[in-house]
Amino acid sequence: MRLVTRRALTMAAAAMFLPSSFACATTGTYPRRIHHAFGRTELRSAPRRLVTMGYGDEAAFLALGYRPSAIVYSGMFASGMTPWCEQRFGAMKPVLLDGSIIDFEEIARLEPGAIVGVFSQIDAESYGRLSRIAPTIAYRSGPYRAGWKEQTEIAGAVLGLDEKARQLVVETERLLGSYGDVYPGLKGRSFTFGSYFVGSSRIVVYLPGETRVDWMIGIGMQPSPGVQRLAAASGERVSADASLEDLESVAGDLLVMWYEPGARAALEGQRLFQMFSAVREGRYVGLDDPAEIWAASWPNVLAIPYAFPRILRRMEAAVKGEVN
Repeated sequence: MRLVTRRALTMAAAAMFLPSSFACATTGTYPRRIHHAFGRTELRSAPRRLVTMGYGDEAAFLALGYRPSAIVYSGMFASGMTPWCEQRFGAMKPVLLDGSIIDFEEIARLEPGAIVGVFSQIDAESYGRLSRIAPTIAYRSGPYRAGWKEQTEIAGAVLGLDEKARQLVVETERLLGSYGDVYPGLKGRSFTFGSYFVGSSRIVVYLPGETRVDWMIGIGMQPSPGVQRLAAASGERVSADASLEDLESVAGDLLVMWYEPGARAALEGQRLFQMFSAVREGRYVGLDDPAEIWAASWPNVLAIPYAFPRILRRMEAAVKGEVN
């Protein structure tokens, strides 16, 4: 089997995702109909002003050479944009929307040619209201359930660049698969991915079907036995709680946690967390850098090559018991 070096992987990723100024910004043929959870939406022409209202939805459009006019605000960043998207927008600054609510009046004032909400909270009622403003395309999976593949496929459908989007998915899958060779210490290892919020006596544990867990499975890791038990008992839910007094119930080879400002110190200062085997033995990675948090939480075709190598280096070092 041909070995993949980390340098070669970095160069391949850079070539794969050229700045949008070098990408073809032309669109496909219209009219076209796009299938989603609430039916089919017809676009009679390429939208000149596009509003994306799902977290990370803009990344796939940018990767395909199209700059949306409004996107969801990305917290933790001074610009309100993730660095992998900000560099694609260049001098053009999009309108930033609050992703926690749907401000119909603000969206209407933007006079969009189309509205896209893939990793979003759109329901049937809000879909109806948005559709009266402009043709609206929602997710195919469910609210806050869409992964990066779905986001990319829908972006391609909106722009009439279906084949280009499919190729982008294939290349990103290939990149993810190669990470397993570049970071072999992670292959087959069990993991728990969680979060903590100040004042709580529990951690949030993410389950299969949640984006954070799914990409880790995709690189050859597996949820810890305790996480699998929680998933079996949780039905359609993609997260569950674990008491600080019972963290060993979700123990695995690796613990990954992401934190809002102040939460990491609050948790790491607690004796119960310090006694958890993964923490005590150094098999723990805490994510409090905004770029790492956003990439690991909402991965997409731009975030993966931008941030994953550093995240994976830290994870592999932790599994090996090295300081990271």
